[in-house]
Amino acid sequence: MKNERKVAGVVVIYKPENNIFENINTYINQIDYLFIIDNSKEECFETKTKIHSIEKVKYIFNNDNIGIAAALNIAARKASEKGFSFLLTMDQDSRAPKNMVENLLNIYEKKENIGIVSPLHSNRYNTHLKFENENDEVKIAMTSGNLLSLEVFKKVGEFRSDFFIDYVDIEFCFRLQLNSYKIIRANRIILEHNEADLSSKKILNKTFYPLNHKPFRLYYKTRNLLYLRSMYKNSLPHLLKIEYDSFYRTLLKIILFEKQKFLKIKMILIGMWDYYNSIKGRKF
Repeated sequence: MKNERKVAGVVVIYKPENNIFENINTYINQIDYLFIIDNSKEECFETKTKIHSIEKVKYIFNNDNIGIAAALNIAARKASEKGFSFLLTMDQDSRAPKNMVENLLNIYEKKENIGIVSPLHSNRYNTHLKFENENDEVKIAMTSGNLLSLEVFKKVGEFRSDFFIDYVDIEFCFRLQLNSYKIIRANRIILEHNEADLSSKKILNKTFYPLNHKPFRLYYKTRNLLYLRSMYKNSLPHLLKIEYDSFYRTLLKIILFEKQKFLKIKMILIGMWDYYNSIKGRKF
C-alpha cells in the first residue's frame, strides 16, 4: 500500500559538472529515494564513485543519450513499482531551497485534482517576477523542481520520448489541462535554475536576456513546437499562442544578440523540414 507522502526524486544527468553533487545535496534529505539517470555516452568513474557514496540512490547508466523524456519515464515507472506516490523531477543544474518538498506536499493536501506542484524558478539575473498570491494555478511548468503525482502520471500517460528533449514538459502540461488536472505554482518557493546559458544585453535602456542555447536545441524546439501545434491547435489554441509568442521572442534575441546565429537559423529550418517529413526522435 502506498504512503501518500512518500517521495522519490529523479535527476537526469549528461556530462555533469562537479557542482552536481552540491545541487543534489540541497534536496537529497527532503526525499525518500533518488534515481540518478545518466544519459552520458561514456561513464565517468569519478562521478559513479561519488554517486555510490550517497545513501538511498539508484544510479542508472544508459550508455547513450536517450533523451530527457525517456529518462524521466524510467524513473517514474520504477518509483511507481516501489510504491512512491510522488516524483520530484530535477535538472542537474538546479538547487532546491530548504523544506521545498514538504511545502509542495502541503499544497497537494489542500487542493484537489492536482497533477503538478511547481516552485517559482529563479536564475543568475533574478528575472523571475514577484507575485501577490502565495500560490497560483498556471498552465505550464518547467520540469525542474516539479512534484508530480504518479497516480496522475499513470492516468494521462508518459512523457513523449519521440520529442526527445524540448517541449517534453510543455506537452505533458497540455495533457494535464485536457484531463482537468491543475498545475499549481508555489510563488514563495524559489528554485535556483540556470536555464541554458542565460546572458544580459541592453539596448536603449531596455534589458534582454538571450538564452544562448546550443544550435541543436533550436532544431528540437522548432520541430517539436510544430508537432505540438498539430496535436493541440483545435483543443488548446490559447496555450499554443503563448508558446509561439515565446518562440518568436527567442528567435528575435538570436538574431539580435547571439553567436552562431546562422547555424541556429539553419537548425530551425532543418527542424521545419523534418516536421513536414514526419521525422521524430533523436536527430543530433
